[in-house]
Amino acid sequence: MWLDDLRPMRRPTEDGGLSEHAFRPFGIGRADAGPGEVRDAVAARLPFGQLRTFSRLDAASAPGPGRRVLVVAPIAGGFPFLMRDLVVALLGIADTVGVTEWPDARYVPLDAGRFGFAENCMETAQMARALGDDGDEAGRQGVHMVGVCQGALPAFAAACLLAEAGEPPASLSLMGGPIDPARNPTRLWRVLQERSLEALEAQVIETVSQALPGAGRRIFPAWRQVDTFALYLWRQGLSGGELPLRLAFDDGDDPLRFPLARLCWNMMDVDGAFFMENVATIFRQNAIARGTLEVGGRPARGTALTRTALLTVEGADDDISAPTQTEVAHALCPNLPAGLRRRLTLPGAGHFSLFYGRKMRSIIIPALAEVMAAGAAAHVAAHAAGDADGGGQPAE
Repeated sequence: MWLDDLRPMRRPTEDGGLSEHAFRPFGIGRADAGPGEVRDAVAARLPFGQLRTFSRLDAASAPGPGRRVLVVAPIAGGFPFLMRDLVVALLGIADTVGVTEWPDARYVPLDAGRFGFAENCMETAQMARALGDDGDEAGRQGVHMVGVCQGALPAFAAACLLAEAGEPPASLSLMGGPIDPARNPTRLWRVLQERSLEALEAQVIETVSQALPGAGRRIFPAWRQVDTFALYLWRQGLSGGELPLRLAFDDGDDPLRFPLARLCWNMMDVDGAFFMENVATIFRQNAIARGTLEVGGRPARGTALTRTALLTVEGADDDISAPTQTEVAHALCPNLPAGLRRRLTLPGAGHFSLFYGRKMRSIIIPALAEVMAAGAAAHVAAHAAGDADGGGQPAE
């Protein structure tokens, strides 16, 4: 596949990877897990990110034959372990849950290459392929992608690229992502329209010092992320938003070891090229919604999706990705049959309820399980039709 040449993937045995300081441990399972436990492993490394997997070892009681889910974590300041609560919940309906683990950019050497919005999409597609690329029964059921917040953008693009290559995911779930940020625009969208890209870059991007592994790399630094989150939390308090109350009355899976406050306040440096291209591509050009997005010279259009089950999830009170910004993905995928479409809006829910806490576990997880079952059935049927035709390739 053309992605292999652009973003070659390495198995973890080939090198030692990045410094441990580049990531934050999820605290789910361990590398030497025994039966009945969860194994934590790095399944593959790419030039920038890596695929971390959590695998249940109680195969006899699994919810299905090897259901595999890829959580596409956002690159928006927080470490990917912000998705911890969602990963734990998904392990209740899947055998293996992978996470696109993006590192703190100040620990990524310059020789790893550039990492912009296109590279984000390409590495996401590569991780999805790595997670689902087996010839066994689980592989035939396909991989399920769950894009969260800004992670919904590379998830959507990667799914389109994979479909164009004849390897569509079985299901694609987009949760609180700005697929069309100009639709029901938020304060974030308005702020990003007010200044030129050149002025924005000069204001927020800095260079990693020579004392760190990523020396010379341009970054949007963590301290600015902390300032931004503090301002958001202050505004939430003034407006009666849900986050201050959720931080005080934590309903996560493990609020003692991994409280929401710790997950939120632990910030990382974001690659400067990615930050600026994300602003330009999504918040200025609105490339996904307008159907103009290209990745590595290839179109990433929703028209390529013909048999991938699609679920959009939104919070009615989300002030980061406002209602209808994610749901518009259905209009961008006109070739999907009605039977493979699902929509969910959580009343009284803000942004963080989509991936953390009781509402996520009780409402969103069952919806994800339903769309994954529908997608797997369509995926298996397409394989069977391809085998019957003698081709063995996914039917489009």
